[in-house]
Amino acid sequence: MLSYINPRILKWARKQSGLSPKEAAGSYLNPAKLKLAEEGEEKLTFKQLIQIAKIYGRNPAFFYFESIPSEQVIENDFRTLKSEKVKFSPSLRKKIQQIKVKRKIAVKYKNYDQEYDYSFLNSISLTEEPEAVGEQIRSFLDISMRQREKWKNQYDAFNEYRDKIEKKGILVFQVSGIDVEEMRGFSISKTPYPVIVINRADSPLARIFSLLHELCHLMLEKGGICTFDKESEKHYEIEKFCNMIAGATLVPGNELKKIDLVQKHIGKIWEESLLKTLSRTFWASQEVILRRLLIFALTSKTFYMKMRNKWIKSEAVKKSKGFELPYQKVLNTNPNSFIKIVLNAMYDNKITMADLSNYLDVSLKHLDKIQDNLK
Repeated sequence: MLSYINPRILKWARKQSGLSPKEAAGSYLNPAKLKLAEEGEEKLTFKQLIQIAKIYGRNPAFFYFESIPSEQVIENDFRTLKSEKVKFSPSLRKKIQQIKVKRKIAVKYKNYDQEYDYSFLNSISLTEEPEAVGEQIRSFLDISMRQREKWKNQYDAFNEYRDKIEKKGILVFQVSGIDVEEMRGFSISKTPYPVIVINRADSPLARIFSLLHELCHLMLEKGGICTFDKESEKHYEIEKFCNMIAGATLVPGNELKKIDLVQKHIGKIWEESLLKTLSRTFWASQEVILRRLLIFALTSKTFYMKMRNKWIKSEAVKKSKGFELPYQKVLNTNPNSFIKIVLNAMYDNKITMADLSNYLDVSLKHLDKIQDNLK
């Protein structure tokens, strides 16, 4: 049985997925036939269409649309400072596409949520003093040192930051299956519902840093993919600024310098036990703590680089993953506001139960557990 789909959409969807004809065709389809189908000179069977739709992360009905979507194609690559091309993997492209779809759903059914004040977007500039912006963000999120003392562990800390940010009308998603060397986080600075996406492969403390880094991007109104590579000098300056703001937000200079063990410390070398104590005090990684000490001339660049290289190597060791139930994964990877929006839309017959299952990527048998554990 042949499928009479729109060949232009077939080609567009492949490019959006970042796949070559050979990669998309795999072992079940001749790449030459796929290219001919994209030109309208061949027809795919319905079975082949189902497989292609699965690979591209699209509903088969999508390929029957008359016109190409207005959705912007994800760029195939960008250049680093070293003029190296960095391709977004198909997995990352698929995640970006899924997040964009979820945001569109949230926007479409925003009447099931409260209204938010987005005046914080484009509220800072690259010329501002990091300590002042850090104080501004702590005030904006209403997170004080006294509150931090109540947190029991780094997961509590991450969840508290995430919750505070989500309450500002920002959709915070977490994704898996992407290497942190490709993506630690990215943001979309559109309203309503700007987006922050965090890589779950990172430690909770690293994810807190990424949350604040991406929040800074939104406050600059310059969302994008944050990688270890830089596409231009301007991009480098923005990334550097966002890192400084995240550090200043987590570890205020005035609070750091008045801590007893910091005041009594002699020399530029710091024992890891002391750095761990400071890490627990501020709920920031040891690297962030040491970087802040370097900024205030309380350690040396040589010692900082030595320890940073050591920590990078230790991070490369694979961490064991804890068990996670399906309903927990939904709650951990999607914003509460998004879950509530799609639940209400489903109960109001605006979307189907199948739609809900698709948006949350979970079987409907877990629905009661999801609702029982929503904040």
